[in-house]
Amino acid sequence: MGNEMAISSTKLFMSLLAVAMIVLSGCASKVQSPSGMKVGMHIDAVLEFIVEYPLEWKKDRRLEYGSNEGKVRWSHPDQKGTMLQITSQFRGAQTNEQELYLALIEYPGLTESPRDQVELPAGEAWHISGQTARQKVEIYLFLQPSRIYTITLETAPENFADYQILLDKVIQSFQRIAQ
Repeated sequence: MGNEMAISSTKLFMSLLAVAMIVLSGCASKVQSPSGMKVGMHIDAVLEFIVEYPLEWKKDRRLEYGSNEGKVRWSHPDQKGTMLQITSQFRGAQTNEQELYLALIEYPGLTESPRDQVELPAGEAWHISGQTARQKVEIYLFLQPSRIYTITLETAPENFADYQILLDKVIQSFQRIAQ
């Protein structure tokens, strides 16, 4: 009887957690970060991730019709061209190298620094840093067995140092929601 009660409690907790994630999909909670920047917590049950983001930036969420794929973009309110983006999509049969190629094809003319794999709270990710003629681009690519998450920061090269702390906060706070 005690074991059945423990199992029942666990099922109840998991059910409540699932309902809370669905209800809170895309909701934000406001927090003041140590750097003084106001951050929110984006919880996205559809795209299956949780992340802290700059609360004062403009948010744009785009979903692909009929699927649990899409992206959330945050644009700086004063600096056009400065954008933080998280993409979540199902993974096909491509190899890791093919997935890396597909992620980089969006940045024609990207001069890439050496790629490295990094261990983050959400798991192992590829870190790609590079520059185009007008932008500094930092990409973190999480290649999961069934889903791919891409976290990207784009800004003018002279402004990148201003956003390094923000990017670190985002990648350290990013978590996948298992479905």
